[in-house]
Amino acid sequence: MIIKEDRDYIISLVKEFLPSVLEEVGFDPTVKEPGHSYGEKVEEVLASKLIKRDRRFALPVIKKGKGKQTRKMQDITFNDYFVNIKFGYKKKGQPNMVSFNRLSERYVNKEIDSYWILSIDGKDNNVCLFNLYEHLDYTNTNLGTGQVMLSESKFYPYFNQDKDYTITRKDVIMKLKKISQDATESHVKLRLQQEEKRQEMFNAHL
Repeated sequence: MIIKEDRDYIISLVKEFLPSVLEEVGFDPTVKEPGHSYGEKVEEVLASKLIKRDRRFALPVIKKGKGKQTRKMQDITFNDYFVNIKFGYKKKGQPNMVSFNRLSERYVNKEIDSYWILSIDGKDNNVCLFNLYEHLDYTNTNLGTGQVMLSESKFYPYFNQDKDYTITRKDVIMKLKKISQDATESHVKLRLQQEEKRQEMFNAHL
């Protein structure tokens, strides 16, 4: 778990670096979907600056024999804790956070005890850092894509960086279990509805 003192430190560094990061990537808020257009560039440049400043930051470790490993859960680590950098603009959407299977399996198997989202809004340069496991009630999970998405329009008005949202391991697992059940039922229902329409289409031509 990243303690509050370190969370505040990380946020202060990001705020310090952000103006130069945006300048370096040539950030233009007038383009279509600026958060999507510049997200990857901002995240890469910011990660590089953080790593150069403090060696507690590091890029994900590539493990031998595990393939290309191009889709990691984390953009960087801080003292080995996973941090996923999410840059956006006017954050009111439902961006993908992480694979639900990875989020569940890594936690249940005690490979990680937290999963940190470093959120940056290019509209007002607002920065926050939170443990996604503590805010699962503000996520949606689609088992078609396999992704956990954050409901930004609900989450950000509620979130307070200074508040303690600590939750027990049992409660996290119970929430993940319920999400899995609900998402599975929703996915199966959708697939059955789609199949029913296909069958009606086929039958109309027999």
